[in-house]
Amino acid sequence: MTEEGYITSIQGDYASVIVKRKSGCGDNCASCKGGCTQPSVTTEVKNTLGASKGDKVKVSIEEKALNKLVFWAYVFPLIMMAIGIGGGTSFFKGAGYENYEMLSFLLGMVLLAVSYLILKIINEKKSQNKETTLKMVEIIRD
Repeated sequence: MTEEGYITSIQGDYASVIVKRKSGCGDNCASCKGGCTQPSVTTEVKNTLGASKGDKVKVSIEEKALNKLVFWAYVFPLIMMAIGIGGGTSFFKGAGYENYEMLSFLLGMVLLAVSYLILKIINEKKSQNKETTLKMVEIIRD
């Protein structure tokens, strides 16, 4: 996946790049008329091309790395919640609780919260590592 961004600053070997997020209608807002505004995202990218502040650049991420990020951000918490609800239903129903559905739901929510704590720890370790999956591909000259 390749996106265009704008370099706002350079710190050592890394550039701060602002990338406009895609809207749900595929950035064809004139036909959508939904009135949505998409905020931009600022990220750090290794400045492998020697770009300078104010340059417009293309940044890319490998499909495998993107799929991995999507799994950890969306699928992993959903799996944890399903394990909590399913496992809680079996356990609490087997233990004879009358309100086993509510208890299993609460257990699912607890495991969902635990999954986000796990993701926060993983994110902090990755950000300290400065190993980025985004790569600067090209400087766009207008």
